[in-house]
This record gives sequence, C-alpha cells and structure tokens, in this order.
Amino acid sequence: MRKVRSTGIFAVNAILFLASWACYVSPRGDEYLVLFVIPLLFIIAPYILTVRLMMVMLLGNVLFFAFYAMMGILDAVDVYILFVLLVISSGISYLVMVLREEAEFRNRKDISREEGKYNEIVKELESAERKGRIVEREMARISRLYEITKQLGSVLKFNDLLDAIFDFLENNFKFETAHLLIFKNGIFRQGFSKSMREYVSGDARSIDYKSLVEYMREKEFKQFFLERENSKEMFDSTGIQSNTFFALPLAVENISAVLAIEGATKLGYNRFSIVVSQIALELRKVELYEKVEELSIIDGLTGVYLRRYLMGRLEEEVDRAKRLGLTFSVGMIDIDNFKKCNDTYGHLAGDTVLKEVAARLKISVREVDMIARYGGEEFCVILPETTKDLAVTVAERLRKTVEAKTVVAFNENINVTVSVGITTYPEGGKDVTSLIDLADTALYKAKRKGRNMVVAI
Repeated sequence: MRKVRSTGIFAVNAILFLASWACYVSPRGDEYLVLFVIPLLFIIAPYILTVRLMMVMLLGNVLFFAFYAMMGILDAVDVYILFVLLVISSGISYLVMVLREEAEFRNRKDISREEGKYNEIVKELESAERKGRIVEREMARISRLYEITKQLGSVLKFNDLLDAIFDFLENNFKFETAHLLIFKNGIFRQGFSKSMREYVSGDARSIDYKSLVEYMREKEFKQFFLERENSKEMFDSTGIQSNTFFALPLAVENISAVLAIEGATKLGYNRFSIVVSQIALELRKVELYEKVEELSIIDGLTGVYLRRYLMGRLEEEVDRAKRLGLTFSVGMIDIDNFKKCNDTYGHLAGDTVLKEVAARLKISVREVDMIARYGGEEFCVILPETTKDLAVTVAERLRKTVEAKTVVAFNENINVTVSVGITTYPEGGKDVTSLIDLADTALYKAKRKGRNMVVAI
C-alpha cells in the first residue's frame, strides 16, 4: 500500500512538471504558478516517502529546475528560491513529524507510567480483596466454631462432656491425636486420648502423661508449639509419634486441664487457641455442676449418701428387681451406745466417730453397694443381687471392720461397735417401706440381744 502511495507522489510530481511545461508553451500559460505548487507537494511527501525517496525526489526537482534555467525559463534566483522552498517545506514536515513522534513517545511513556500505576493499584486491590476473603472465611470459621462450642453448653456430666469435646475437635480440626489431661487442686489425676481411629484412656494411652506434665511444669504451664526436628528429646521421652505437638492450658481460676494435640499445623495451633477458653469454661461448669449435685446427695460430715438419695435408689432397686426377677438385701446399721459417747467425750468427738465409722463401712463394701446416712448415728446399706446368707456375711465383715480398731478423737481412744439388721427382697417385703421397717426391726433385735451383732429377718 505504501509503495502505491509512493508511486502516486512521484506521478503527481511528474504531472506538475508536464503542467508547467504546457503552461510555458501556451501563449496564455503561467508556468510559475504551477512550479510554486510543487513545494506544497513536498509538505505531503515526507509522510509517505522514505528519506531516500525524498532525496531522489528532491534531486529530480533540482535537475528539472536546472533544465528550466538552461532553457531560459528560470533564472538563478528563481531556482534558488524554489530549491529553498522545497527544503523548507520538507523540513517543516519532518519537524512536525519529529515533534509528533516525540509527543507520541511522551504520551506513550506517560500512558505506560499511568498504566503501571493503575496495574499496581489493581494488584493492591486484588491482594486486599484476597486478604479480605481470607479474613471473611476465617471470621466465618471462628464464628462457626463459637456457635459449635455453644452446643457443649447442654452437657452437664464429665464423661458426656469428654465425648462431646473430642467429637467437636475431630469434626472441626485436622490432627492425629488429641489428649486431655485432668488436674484437681493442681495435681495431675488422669489423662484421656483420642486419635482419628480410636479412643483410649488409662493404661491404653499412646503418650506418657506424667513425662508430659513434668515438661509442662518446667514450662510453667504456658502454651507452646513444638516440631520434632527442634525438640526430638522431648518427643522421644513423652512417646509423641507425630512430627508436631502443642499444648494449651485450659485455665479457669486454677489450671483444671491441658489440651495437647499431635499432628496439627501451626495454623491449626492458632485456631485451637481460639476455642480453648470456651472449652475451659465448659469444664469448669461441669465441675461446679457435679460438685453441687454431689453436695445435694452427699452428707457433708460423713461423706456417704443422704437419706433422700437412698430412698430414690431403693425405689430404683425394687423396680429393677421386679422387672428382672432379682434379689437384693438391705441393712440398717447403728452405732452402739453413741449417746454415751457424746455425753462422755463431747459432740466433736462424736462427729469424729461418725466420720471414721462411715469411712470403714465404705471400704468394706463393693463399688456396686451403697452406704447412706439414714439419720443420727444410723446408716443404711443396699446390697444389689445379694441373698440373705451373703448379706449376713457382708454385715459381719462390716461389724468386724468397725470393731477392729479404736477411733482416736482428741487424744481419746474410743472403742466403737455397731449392730446390724438385715432383710432381703422379696422375702422381707416388696416395697421400700416394708424393707426399711423389717431391716429396722432386725436392728432392734440385735440391740436387745446385746449389741455388736448381726440379725437377719
């Protein structure tokens, strides 16, 4: 296309030459008018022709002017003026082109600079948007975690809370094994563990709890995050199998537990840190609830169950025995000559006797059996799935345990004995009232026979 335009410029130049010659030979023509049009062509030519072609075109016009001078059509001044006009015309065009290119270069440079600024701003905005999305996702996750931890609020038993905590961790975090170390009065009591595959406690644990507690004691029970490559000795001594480990004390007033996690990332450590305070509050709540519940059913002096709890358990045992066709026994236990003990040694010594007798009774029965304070110096024992003969054997063991050793109270050695009355369901009665009355009757028979003995009805 450019070649066609170049040819056109040369053609126009040639036509002007011919036109000026035609004007010269014509009686009325004015060749000067045509010749002075040629500089106008040189204004346009630089935009189309290359520099080399411009030089060729300029040389061609100079030769044409020289020919006209030889023919006497132009004098030297005319040739000079025309030549200067051609140079000036093309020079102006080239100057305009240079200025235009310079302006375009500056514009492009400015545009490029502004585009760079714009791109930087766009990148910053995109980065801010990405960070914003990350923050939004993290905030949503944190909000969801707090909402989920509220579900723990309905749990009021420790074992239920333990299961709920481990389920909560497994469903919302990535880790290999979680450990919960329980403390009472600052002393380590028990540890529980849950991996992604199994739940273990006690001797079946996969970590040395005591070594871990000692390590944390050295660290003043402050939270920490460790990697195996930096703490290999600690990992080996505690039996940690994963490559990462961290511990977070669950502190409410005093340390009551420590949450330790194996196989979580540093990001996971930060996320765990968000919810530990809520878990600590739930542990504290359950602890207080169980304490209140215990106070409502445990006698504050002797540490055995109260009478109202006893009666409820007896109702349950009667229902259970009826449904399953089982038998069980009830024993009423009374401290012999307790009034005389109070009168002789004082009521504080009497309280000591009550506590010691209750303690000896508790260690002399099975875990399934139940000891309760029925009133004053009288106790009641429930012996599930126990026949009358076996109940008498148990009662004899109770009696001998109490009698075997004197009670020391305020530098006084007090000899204590008990009398026991035994009855059995269903022979002795098929409801709570009948069983209690018959066991009480057997107790008074033991008293009338001389005390410190067992009577079964």
